[in-house]
Amino acid sequence: METLFGRRAEPLAIRQEPDLGAITYGAPVSLRGESGWLVRAVEGGKTNAGVHVSEFIAMHLPVVYACVNRISNPIARFPMTIMRRLDDGSRRPATPDEHPMAATIGVRPNDFMSSRTVRKTVQAHALLWGNGYLEIERNNRGQAVGLYPLQPYLTRPVRENGRTFFRSSINGQPVEFDHDDVIHIMDLSQDGYWGISQIAMARQAVGWGLAMEEFGSKFFANDAKSGGFLLHPGKLTPAARQNLTGPNGEKRLNPDNPAAGLQSQGGIDNAHRVKVLEEGMKFISTTIPPEDAQFLGSREFQIAEIARIYDVPLIMLQSQEKQTSFGAGIEQLMIGFLRSTIDPWTDAWEQELNFKLFTAEEIDRGFYVNFNMNSMLRGDMASRAEFYSKLFGVGGLSANQILALEDMDGVGPVGDYHFVPANYVTLERATDPNYEPKRTPPVPPVPAGNPKPKPNDVQPEEEAE
Repeated sequence: METLFGRRAEPLAIRQEPDLGAITYGAPVSLRGESGWLVRAVEGGKTNAGVHVSEFIAMHLPVVYACVNRISNPIARFPMTIMRRLDDGSRRPATPDEHPMAATIGVRPNDFMSSRTVRKTVQAHALLWGNGYLEIERNNRGQAVGLYPLQPYLTRPVRENGRTFFRSSINGQPVEFDHDDVIHIMDLSQDGYWGISQIAMARQAVGWGLAMEEFGSKFFANDAKSGGFLLHPGKLTPAARQNLTGPNGEKRLNPDNPAAGLQSQGGIDNAHRVKVLEEGMKFISTTIPPEDAQFLGSREFQIAEIARIYDVPLIMLQSQEKQTSFGAGIEQLMIGFLRSTIDPWTDAWEQELNFKLFTAEEIDRGFYVNFNMNSMLRGDMASRAEFYSKLFGVGGLSANQILALEDMDGVGPVGDYHFVPANYVTLERATDPNYEPKRTPPVPPVPAGNPKPKPNDVQPEEEAE
């Protein structure tokens, strides 16, 4: 079967055309026709502003691109490690001997992509299509050995005959994956199986922003002048009309069109040049100037509207109106952004990875995936010093652990000891049942009416002794 991209493989016998693409939720689509997923993926749905919006087209709007980038970057840069809980309650990173992905999941989960690329790609899919997918490659023992992104507009979960699985397409070939072999990162959902596309829900807002971008571009392309009409002092003769519109009324600019001379006077290349109007005509503007239409105000509002969809502070989009950007204000905004926007996404990643990446035996042995957000939550030098000092004083951190958190070299085995406030002895010594620290005997109370003993006075008990 011939298609736009070449020869298409014959579909599998069990395959049914899935609902794909950024479309109205739940509406069935096919590859062919105006409602096909390919048409909508490339062209998108039309908005009231007159522009088409799809997930691809929405990225042309700078604020959408910035929001997706601001959320995807932290997800991609957090250290991601396979950890193991031990029987004594402690935790430590897993070794390559214990799990095949222990050394690669945070560096290079497949042969072609870094961990940053994989996570940023899938997170961007989830922020645009509402769904991000990762195929889990397993060895003969069922252990995960690789992670590969799947196209979100070609993949979706399916429930048939009591079985839940994923249908997708790789290199034009339809494929099916078991539910446990696909990491599914999704946003808000109506049924719990398929996430809702943020762009589909906010299509009108994005379309409005794109329309303003197009309006501004055409405004400056037209010599920063509004449109209008030509006023003739009398009735146009056929010859004069032909000079304006061309012999056949054509509007396109071409060398054979007599109106080409008039049309070529517009545009940014002809700015500040002398314009010529024939037959006593006058130019009258008919459109509202950008300042009257509050063009800049509308653009600022649209930035805030789309930032609200993605829960990104305006200061992170370099839009600082009505927001503080000094001292502790920006630090608190960053912490709030991490907790309210980034943390829910890291939870989604950890829950999916911890449930699907490991076998039942590995889960019983205490393996789990951890995103370390400490690097993004660190405060200034004074705040960190106070934090480390308090934890060191109660035995929470050792000297080597503090140095590691600051990306500094340790001081050797002597830096692994933990100390507690009781004269700063080691925890091992403080918990030794045979160790009895010296105790200062309490001073006996002085009976009422008796004078206080002087420092040189000798008590009777001591004389008896």
